[in-house]
Amino acid sequence: MMKNWIVRPIRAVVFADEKAFLWIKNQLGLTEYQMAALVWVKGVIIGLLLGWWLL
Repeated sequence: MMKNWIVRPIRAVVFADEKAFLWIKNQLGLTEYQMAALVWVKGVIIGLLLGWWLL
């Protein structure tokens, strides 16, 4: 009961991400590998933008 305030937000974020992942995958008709590539490219773009912003 005491840990409920820690577990609920984490559980909400994990399941929301899973729902968003599945929705994007189904809407665009992508495979698991294509979704992995999409997430990787997004990470690279965000990393480059953060690197440019921090320099």
